[in-house]
Amino acid sequence: MKITIIVPIVAAVLGLATPGFAQDNTCAYTFSYPQYDFSFCVNVWGTLSSIQSPIGINHLDATNPVEGWSATVTDDGGGSDGGSVIPGLGAVSWTSPPSVQQPNGPGTFPLIFNYEFPNFVETISALPQQKLIILSVRIASCWTCYWYGAVSRVANIRADGNSTSNFANSWYAAFGFVQHGVMILAAPGCAGTDPNGASAGTYQDCDLTYNPFTGPGAIYGSWGGYSQSGSAWISKAAYRVF
Repeated sequence: MKITIIVPIVAAVLGLATPGFAQDNTCAYTFSYPQYDFSFCVNVWGTLSSIQSPIGINHLDATNPVEGWSATVTDDGGGSDGGSVIPGLGAVSWTSPPSVQQPNGPGTFPLIFNYEFPNFVETISALPQQKLIILSVRIASCWTCYWYGAVSRVANIRADGNSTSNFANSWYAAFGFVQHGVMILAAPGCAGTDPNGASAGTYQDCDLTYNPFTGPGAIYGSWGGYSQSGSAWISKAAYRVF
């Protein structure tokens, strides 16, 4: 199955949420750690709707948080599938939210989202004392074929609740900050920044010009991977407040 963007293109380009997805982009699972002055929440699609540290200071847009992932996979028989889950842009390839598991009970990690067919599974955990959110996407495209693909993760950062922030990146990390900030860690992938903000497309490579900028913008990470004999492949991203 190829990626299907279920929004008018103008909404995706401008970062506008369509009404159907706006209501799904609010907090469904909240994790708060007052002892570390750190809090974040996840919506029903498995993407972040809030990153707060200090608690009460949101580093995503409180009105329409844009955060999520997209993936593309091509196999040796010429088939392809993929998906996008960026509800803040209305870029969601499934018609209903994924099934959710919390094997250790409500309010605990891991938090697991299963997107069914194609076989995408996202797992979320955290190290609150480090103000670190860890998100992995597992892909199992077919059982016997050879396939390769790319996964990217992106967030429009509103550091300290400001629409204008400072942005920069290295090979493995990209960050936006005012007084506090958020970085995405992409090792062993690569990381970049986008002064145009997030779009519905997959970032399959990274801007490594090392040119910092000030304004609105996005941070993203990109990972390439492959599978032999249908084995699953996992990409792992992390957001860290600093």
